[in-house]
Amino acid sequence: MKRLPWRQCVIMGMSVIVLAHVLAPWANAETVRVDVDAQGKRIQVSPDLYGVFYEEINHAGDGGLYAEMVQNRSFEENEMSDHMHLENGKVRTDKGWETIWKPKTDLRGWFVVAQGGADVAIALDDTRPLNAQSPHALRVELKQAGARAGFANEGYWGMSVVKGENYHLSFYARSDKKSPVTITLESQDGQTVYARKRVRGVGGPWKRYRCVLTAKDTDPKARLAICLRKPATLWFDMVSLFPENTYKQRIPGMRADLMGKLHELRPKFLRFPGGCVVEGCTLDNRIQWKETIGDIAQRPGHWDLWGYRASDGLGFHEFLQMAEDLDAEVMYVVNVGMSCQARHSETASEQEIVDIYLQDTLDALEYAMGPASSKWGALRVQNGHPEPFKVKYVEIGNENSGADYHRAYRIFYRALKATYPTILTIANQAIPDAPVEIIDEHYYVGPHWFFAHANKYDGYDRTGPKIYVGEYAVNRGVGSGNLMGALSEAAFMLGMERNSDHVIMASYAPLFENVNDREWDVNLIRFNSSRVLGRSSFYVQKMFAEHLPTVMCETAVSNLEAPAPIEPRGRIGLRTWLTDAEFKDLRVTQGDRVLYASAFSQGSADWNSERGTWETQKDAYRQTDPLATDTLTVVGDTSWSDYTLELKAKRNRGAEGFIIVFRHQDNSHVQWNLGGWGNSRHTVQLVADNSASVVTSKDGAIEKGRWYDIRIVLQGNQVSCFLDGELIHRTDVTIREAPNFFANAGVDETTGEVIVKLVNARTQGRDVRLSLKGFGDLDKTVSVITLHGDRPEDENSFAHPLKISPVTSTFTQAGKAFGYTLKPLSVTILRMKGL
Repeated sequence: MKRLPWRQCVIMGMSVIVLAHVLAPWANAETVRVDVDAQGKRIQVSPDLYGVFYEEINHAGDGGLYAEMVQNRSFEENEMSDHMHLENGKVRTDKGWETIWKPKTDLRGWFVVAQGGADVAIALDDTRPLNAQSPHALRVELKQAGARAGFANEGYWGMSVVKGENYHLSFYARSDKKSPVTITLESQDGQTVYARKRVRGVGGPWKRYRCVLTAKDTDPKARLAICLRKPATLWFDMVSLFPENTYKQRIPGMRADLMGKLHELRPKFLRFPGGCVVEGCTLDNRIQWKETIGDIAQRPGHWDLWGYRASDGLGFHEFLQMAEDLDAEVMYVVNVGMSCQARHSETASEQEIVDIYLQDTLDALEYAMGPASSKWGALRVQNGHPEPFKVKYVEIGNENSGADYHRAYRIFYRALKATYPTILTIANQAIPDAPVEIIDEHYYVGPHWFFAHANKYDGYDRTGPKIYVGEYAVNRGVGSGNLMGALSEAAFMLGMERNSDHVIMASYAPLFENVNDREWDVNLIRFNSSRVLGRSSFYVQKMFAEHLPTVMCETAVSNLEAPAPIEPRGRIGLRTWLTDAEFKDLRVTQGDRVLYASAFSQGSADWNSERGTWETQKDAYRQTDPLATDTLTVVGDTSWSDYTLELKAKRNRGAEGFIIVFRHQDNSHVQWNLGGWGNSRHTVQLVADNSASVVTSKDGAIEKGRWYDIRIVLQGNQVSCFLDGELIHRTDVTIREAPNFFANAGVDETTGEVIVKLVNARTQGRDVRLSLKGFGDLDKTVSVITLHGDRPEDENSFAHPLKISPVTSTFTQAGKAFGYTLKPLSVTILRMKGL
């Protein structure tokens, strides 16, 4: 996963674009008809339709799913790794030093405990380390004893301890002479002790020590303290604390409550380990699975692309075990020799792809599925899993594209199919002159886009590759994840189910968020050290997974007023993506009337620069930051219509070309993206709620250092785009209100039930008349599962975790034809027995 902009998150293919105004009810809407025909077109539902996607983001694992309670247990968080080329929080690129994250402090999570006149010092020490994977230890020198003297760890925003439960501590220590240490679980201020143990004879060469602490009280923000009794110098490393009550009581293991939430989703597959972390900021920073298995003291960890150090305690073996525990198929995402294109593009040579990246993948598959007699299979057995795991899917790369990716994909595809012919492969995009089984499509959009594109897959070519919607979510305009976002996702999911002969898999993303470190704005499951809650989107996912038909039936919705078109009007603007570009000689005319003419030599005070580094230079207007993404500056009036926009534009440096904006309103606009997608195509797009859809596209690139003449002519809904006098696009961009009612239906052949799903996204209730044709006798009494709220902006919270969650009831007046009134802002599922 990466912070991709609107224009790269949405896949091509729409020629008529729809803008949603979902809160405005349609005038004079009558009872809606939903006709389900059991004898019409039937679609077998993919058995793996709904799964989960895991990535180490938002402290999803460290400080979350992975139940380790000690932060910075190996004392390596001061290190950003030499082979990452990091210095003071920046990564070296061919463009210079790029800021990626702020540097971490030494001894993050650790601090001195000194009371009653004690004099104690702690510091990192790299002499005589525990091992090469953990080059730093903590040197603790007690110079003067007092009431208490030692060091403590605050955990991940507090350690949650529960009265009566056990906590397993282990640590490595060395010293020139032996000394007892006292271990306590205590309150943040150290005044209340919940558990205490004394470990005697700590000293000599490196050795592992263990003890179990039993909490006498409950505190969600406790801390761990290790104190010395008399002057001495000791070295500590790999200080680890796990609750005994982990998932399946494994130590090390997973948090039971978070694994419980995953079980609620009934995932059919688990996609791991990412996401952008698969690629890394640089290739050396990628996840390397061989460093994530075995003894936790031998795992070096790495700086995560999302800005913190990952311990890799949740490693390759743990992911395989998690999938097995969830009864989910394994989807392993592999690096093909390309780093994160959104952060810094780095590509391996063809020989490196074969020798390093492909071989690494084949070794991983041998570890998972190889016999005990094989090199890596034997290591799996040694690590506690004698029987092979099963890997059903391998995704070749993550969000990669372009010629380099095409080359790498072909290498991987041929080798994987030759060695593991039954594995299903997933590509990031269509590959010229190569077989593709499944394509991974990603959508991070606003709610308007999902409502407007609920029928996106209805017209897809069934002869092409299958579709995996690998990452999708409403992640803007919905707070931390509100009801309106969940409703729009439900509408889109109905479309995926309706086309699940072709859309065979889908996974919401991101999955987890520690509320103390939200790197991504909207996430499915939120938690802190002691609590967990599912957003309304979580409950939509749960409802759809629990009530998934095995066969979809032909379903028709009628008596809905067609969405009305919206006037084609708006301002103009300029944008760039990872490019330093400049613009001049700008004119907007309406017939003989000049609406606007640039005078950049006099400045740009009339422009509203929302994002990016915009400045006037002589007679041009320039966005100077080649690493800036999603930039925007606008000028003009929202009432402008039927105008011609002319200007000159030049690409100075960077990855792409430039973007010309027109018909700009407060939450939508149309744009001509020249040299987009890595400077490979020219595209007309509609951006609604900051989410882009492609209207039309043509291959093309923008040269560096050359001025281009651009002319865009708007006549009603028609857009004509000229580059250096040549017509590149002539297309219709019709903007309409979006639908706010959606339905599908199918049968569960295992239970003999009809399942009808209905989404009402307006703020009023809605009367629906259902007709079920071709079915046997149906019971009058049906089960009704309803999720709804009072306001579109309603969200779940720790104070009210079930505010937006499904409620089950019964309805006793059903049959082959009946009426039902939907609640406002609701997702409703009807289950009818009697097939």
